[in-house]
Amino acid sequence: MSTSAVETKTPHAVSVRVSRKTLGVKLSDGRTAPIPLDQYPRLAYATKKERANWRTIGQGHGIQWEDLDEDISVDGLLADRGSRESTESLMRWLMRRRRFNPWVGEAYGQTNGLELPAKLLLLGESHYRDRDWDEEWDGQPTIGVIREVKQQENGGYPLFTKSMRTILGPQRPTDILTRETFFDSIAFYNYVQRSVGPGPGERPTQEMWEEAAGPFRATLEDLRPTHIVACGKTLWRHMKKYQEFWTPPSETMVDWFNGFTFPNRWQPRDLLGRYCHPEGQSVLLAIHHPSRNSPSDWHPVVERFLEYPVG
Repeated sequence: MSTSAVETKTPHAVSVRVSRKTLGVKLSDGRTAPIPLDQYPRLAYATKKERANWRTIGQGHGIQWEDLDEDISVDGLLADRGSRESTESLMRWLMRRRRFNPWVGEAYGQTNGLELPAKLLLLGESHYRDRDWDEEWDGQPTIGVIREVKQQENGGYPLFTKSMRTILGPQRPTDILTRETFFDSIAFYNYVQRSVGPGPGERPTQEMWEEAAGPFRATLEDLRPTHIVACGKTLWRHMKKYQEFWTPPSETMVDWFNGFTFPNRWQPRDLLGRYCHPEGQSVLLAIHHPSRNSPSDWHPVVERFLEYPVG
């Protein structure tokens, strides 16, 4: 059979449009093939700019996203085959997109003397760049900052001191020994994986939020925390956009907070979430950003959350 005969029978891609939830491919026979984006995880975790950078290959019988190293055939779309990429391959790709490694304390995953879960992840929003990261911290500001927090006599970095007091209690001491024990017992990760600007007050762009979801998923797969405390409702709002791996809190989890009053009259259901994986789940509580709250306001809620049993 001639090539021209095959091309007559098999439609080719004319145009492509990718939304946050759907891959839409217009075909030469007039049809449009709408495909749920979760069938192609690399596209699901890409930014708008990356999704828009596509081209047809093989005379329109394939579509390529060079930035994502993703090629999709029209035949595969019509057969509803999905990407068929293994979980291991996807995780390696997502990990390569991570710029800042998380801080992982030496005792993370072990029983500690602070009555904290063995796998607690404290989640921040972003870094701003007011120092030479490459010169001082080998390009890893998350790890560099926590090391400094542990070593400074006065604690430095009020954000971390307030986060620690929110979790441990406002009356707990903030001496070096307490800080070392606390940060050696937990993991810390900043969700946004690029510098937001030169100083405090700078905000992440939409593209920064979009590209952060994939590396965060890979980080969760790597650390497998049981409990996550996310610093900031804005952070949580952006995280919840990726429902392919976030799920709402269970009724049991919501009921766990019966009788508790949340600051600002927020409702538990709006601030709780779960990440499910083959070995179990991670539960999450979003709190007011520590720089704008009193540790005494949130500590009772955080303390209750950290007591929630995760099987």
